[in-house]
Amino acid sequence: MAIHTRTLFVTALVMSSGMALAGEHGEVFSTCGTDAGVQPRQLVGAGVMPADALEYRLTDEQVEALNVHQRELLLSFERLVYEGDIAPHVCLHPDTDPKVAEAFEQFLNDLWFADPNPNSFILSTRWTATATDGLGLSQGDPTTLTYSFIPDGTTISGEGPSNLISFMNNRIGPGNWEPLFQTALDAWGNISGLTYIHEPNDDARILSGGGAAGVLGIRGDVRIGGNFIDGNSGVLAFNYFPNGGDMVLDTGDGNFYGNSSGGYIRLRNVVTHEAGHGIGLAHIESDSDRFLMEPFIDISFTGPQMDDIRGAQRGYGDFDENNNSTGSATQLQATPFVGGNFIITTFRSMDDNSDFDYYSVPTDEPVTMVVSLTPSGGSYQQTAQGGGGGGSFFNANAVSDLQFSVRDSTNTVMVSVDDTGAGLTEFTSIELPNPGQYYILVDGDNVNNIQTYSLTVSFTTLDVPADCPADLTGEGDLNFLDVSAFLTAFGNQEPAADFTNDGNYNFLDVSAFLTAFGDGCP
Repeated sequence: MAIHTRTLFVTALVMSSGMALAGEHGEVFSTCGTDAGVQPRQLVGAGVMPADALEYRLTDEQVEALNVHQRELLLSFERLVYEGDIAPHVCLHPDTDPKVAEAFEQFLNDLWFADPNPNSFILSTRWTATATDGLGLSQGDPTTLTYSFIPDGTTISGEGPSNLISFMNNRIGPGNWEPLFQTALDAWGNISGLTYIHEPNDDARILSGGGAAGVLGIRGDVRIGGNFIDGNSGVLAFNYFPNGGDMVLDTGDGNFYGNSSGGYIRLRNVVTHEAGHGIGLAHIESDSDRFLMEPFIDISFTGPQMDDIRGAQRGYGDFDENNNSTGSATQLQATPFVGGNFIITTFRSMDDNSDFDYYSVPTDEPVTMVVSLTPSGGSYQQTAQGGGGGGSFFNANAVSDLQFSVRDSTNTVMVSVDDTGAGLTEFTSIELPNPGQYYILVDGDNVNNIQTYSLTVSFTTLDVPADCPADLTGEGDLNFLDVSAFLTAFGNQEPAADFTNDGNYNFLDVSAFLTAFGDGCP
């Protein structure tokens, strides 16, 4: 009996001794050993868990290295798989006994095939239905997620009653900790098409990861609780995958979550990291860069980093997603542009050939507009969890060959720019002598992947020569040819001779022409 490949059930159990920082991975062995984005192999036993599961997968020396809690943890992972679910990621402190780390890695890798060489983020799944958006959500769709804190006493499946609220009230204070969660969740909303809204109600009696779907006014899509798991150090939290996304924090880690340094950066980064799993992102490892979704929590930065951002935008679009037409164009600023204005828009992206980004550029005076479109993302090494972070470098700058065009108010192309290849900046300067509505359309090629970019637009005032109405020949000089042209137009009663703009042709037009002729051209 093969293991069912249903939606991912549980994600990272972040294990540390104190605060482990990214980049502290051991060099002899990789610290983590399973990948949520892979396919399960056929397990021996026809769906019946071996009574000696540890001895079945590990050497005697490896089993002896494990303490009782670690053995129970591995056996619980085995049970999850035999029940048709998916084993979670596990992260160990770099100082962990190498034999223990080796046991975890071998045991979990024996449950899963792992891809050691992904070329970017690992987005294993995404939300397809929420209380706010309803059904039918798919890749790239902006998504609103509600979240609720489960009442203390609510049962957490496999853990016991939640005590998150009283724990946070005691450690941080009533009314002080809730905004920290919103800030941590908003870190995803600030760089993608995700929106997190607090739902103050939660009526379900059990938190089990997707067991109770979100309902507006009843409970959140994402439900957050806490329970004593193993005390200070060890397990920090775990999180379920979409369409579940529920989060459980270890309320035994009081010293960790109660640390107020950096504006409670430890709490915020754990919540943001776990929410990353809650939107479908799996662990990755890198030797060259530091990312939020690495197995070890890092407090040298706050929130999602470049590869994390690419993953979120692949699943849910960028911050300005759905700006695919002039009617839904992104307003680059609240007022029309004039000389001296400068604006840069970062962390936006193109995703395959169906994505277009329109930006509204109204002008309030004649200007010269300079546009620079620059791919972003950088180059970095990355592997799936268990890969150790090595491998060849992935160039996120050159996923897609970006291009753009400048268009007028009718969406007619004024200039199209595609002068360079993938990974290089596209640039143009264009004069816009007539104030009005213009658009910039950013496009990519047919690569079915995320290309992040920045758009820089600057303006200088354009000096437009004053009109010279008597220069009917358009030569920039007044002479007898202009007089002849006026007399011909006057005799034929053509609009060019109607200098008073009253629809009549008489001595007043002759007088106005002679006055303009006498004034000369500027």
